[in-house]
Amino acid sequence: MDKYTAMRVYCRVVELESFAATGRNLGISTAMVSKHIAALEKDLGIRLLNRTTRRVNPTDEGLYYYNRCRTLLSELDELESSVTQQGHDPRGLLRLTAPMDFTLLHLIEPIQAFQKVYPLVRIELELDDRQRNLTADNFDVAIRIANLADSSLVARKLTQCRGGFYASPEYLRGQGTPESPQQLQQHRCLLYTYLAQDRNYWLYHDKDGQRQKVRVNWTLAANNGRALCEAAAQGMGIIQQPDFIAAPFVKEGRLIQLFEDYPRYDFNVYAVYQHRQFLPARIAAFVDFLRDYFEGHKRW
Repeated sequence: MDKYTAMRVYCRVVELESFAATGRNLGISTAMVSKHIAALEKDLGIRLLNRTTRRVNPTDEGLYYYNRCRTLLSELDELESSVTQQGHDPRGLLRLTAPMDFTLLHLIEPIQAFQKVYPLVRIELELDDRQRNLTADNFDVAIRIANLADSSLVARKLTQCRGGFYASPEYLRGQGTPESPQQLQQHRCLLYTYLAQDRNYWLYHDKDGQRQKVRVNWTLAANNGRALCEAAAQGMGIIQQPDFIAAPFVKEGRLIQLFEDYPRYDFNVYAVYQHRQFLPARIAAFVDFLRDYFEGHKRW
């Protein structure tokens, strides 16, 4: 049995925690999945997986083997891509991590358009608002919305979005409308969990354009922007969120933007990838395509 194929099957079993789900995902039978795993365990002389009636989980040795397999398979994919990219279309697997709300609202459409142009590129998309480690987690590209610190990673700016403060009409009728960001200290605030800065403070620009911060008393924290918008729309407090998430709620009249006479706080949207001397064609094509796409579309 081909060990290269068996390693791919094993990695998918670990990720899906199921022989049946792996078979459906790869288009093979559950029995064939089992044969691949059995062959690997026999060849290695160790048990890779603990099996129960509901799920399968890797043993300690199996988890180590999985992590090394993913690295090896990624390197093999990259090798094949770099060898064949001259005179050929981009191809192979591209592993992408991106924030959930931005992906659902603005990234699926360009991914669809990209794959129409480059049908030989498969994209494995993982939605996570945390900033994942590209090297440790074996991602090719990350979409990040932030003012990035210097790092060894390559960051290509795709577009820009703005952040604002929002509250519902109901909340403002009951609690009053703050006239300046500093007055947020006297209000209930709803916090985004993955804030890069101290979660007890919100950043803003004063009327002179200078960066300031205000201490907030938060009553609810969540790791999803749309959930916070919904909570704010139901009168639970004030939020600070990007326009691309809050805009639909504003359009429906469920949220009102605060401090409109203050300068807006801008966030850049980046495609981030590891610096490599020979960048695989699939990564270069994907990043270039996203940049062209967002340059050609109206900002939110």
